[in-house]
Amino acid sequence: MARARFLLRPRWLLSHLLVVLLVVTMVNLGFWQLRRLDFKRDRNALIEARRSEQVVPIDRLLTPASGAHDVDDARYRTVTATGTYDDDATVVVRNRTQDGSPGAWLVTPLTVAPGEEVGVVRGFVGFSPDGSFEKAPAPGGEVTVEGLVVDPRGFDGTAPRDMAPFLARDDVLPGLVLAQRSTPAEPRAADADAPDPDSIVPVPPPELSEGPHLSYAVQWFIFSTIAVVGYPITLRRVVIRRGKEVDDEDGDGDLDAELRQLTNQGG
Repeated sequence: MARARFLLRPRWLLSHLLVVLLVVTMVNLGFWQLRRLDFKRDRNALIEARRSEQVVPIDRLLTPASGAHDVDDARYRTVTATGTYDDDATVVVRNRTQDGSPGAWLVTPLTVAPGEEVGVVRGFVGFSPDGSFEKAPAPGGEVTVEGLVVDPRGFDGTAPRDMAPFLARDDVLPGLVLAQRSTPAEPRAADADAPDPDSIVPVPPPELSEGPHLSYAVQWFIFSTIAVVGYPITLRRVVIRRGKEVDDEDGDGDLDAELRQLTNQGG
């Protein structure tokens, strides 16, 4: 044990602390991935359950006065919305990607009743040659849209900031419609990499997949195990190596003393 006292020096204590912090971090990352997996499974189960429910007009589920609880109850329900688009009030939700291409969502208000509008996620558009976003015009006249109710509170990136002024209005429903079909139909672009100014690519509904969260969690736990098992083994090897070096130094010192003694006796 005396040979291992050097492991209590400040430099080694910092090494021990760093390894402990790494293990704690990796374990927490593993559990975070498991929580993400549980979230995905719960969401997938909710989507599957809502698919079997009857398609209804959105104004039977939400009004401008609806709260967060009402949006949760309506989330992922398939609904219809009939009215006219206010194309001039289209909201550009930036920093979106689709099929690996950068661009934006176009969310256009649809007036479904006097003093009542719902935001419709009409689709994805790419960049125009001048660097701005393509502005595919919304269909004119009366339009009927069918799609899923989505909660804008779950959006990431710049979307909450982009949507905030529109959603803050008193005449706007708190949920959005992720359009899947439209009558009359939207002009659809065949390729997001080569957008047409008058075309728009539909935004796909959420995928029913669990993602890589389970494999990521397993990897983090494996890394943690390697650190917990491997670090003590490494320390033991360091102690053994340092001990051998000390023994060799002691052996050399004893040999020098014997040689000096024999020299003195000969003299």
